[in-house]
Amino acid sequence: MGLMLSSEEVFSLAMEIEKSGHAYYTTIAGSAALQEVSELFTFLAEQEIAHYRYFEELKQLAPELVVDAEEWEQASEYIRATTESRFFVGEDRAIQLAKSAKTALEAVDYAIGFEKDTLLYFFELHNVSPPESKESAMKIVEEEKRHVRMLSRKRQELVSGQRND
Repeated sequence: MGLMLSSEEVFSLAMEIEKSGHAYYTTIAGSAALQEVSELFTFLAEQEIAHYRYFEELKQLAPELVVDAEEWEQASEYIRATTESRFFVGEDRAIQLAKSAKTALEAVDYAIGFEKDTLLYFFELHNVSPPESKESAMKIVEEEKRHVRMLSRKRQELVSGQRND
């Protein structure tokens, strides 16, 4: 049996996640001692803005989403658990988390955790998306994977060079 969900509720949460990410990345970019770390976090902050706008567009294009009620029940349980994690904390708390990072490595580790949780959320969104929305949802999943890979490479550079500023 299909369940009608408002795209407002689905995409609004996705947009909030992107706003939190932007706040986190902007804060780190502004305080990073290493230019390369600042540039990476500036790029990621810009990506969060692009994702936010993309979700705004999707929200307009798909006013109603039809998903299987049982699938949505399982997905919503997962979403509730995920959004209660420390990475989905709202803009103010994302800024506090960024300010609590003592080193570039710690900032990158927090960002990797945030991106992994975000990736899982968007993958779940993809799983419950109707066929006509799956391609769009998968684009975001792939983008989040790319962010994790970028951050993981930066982490490896920081660890191997013992650059922890």
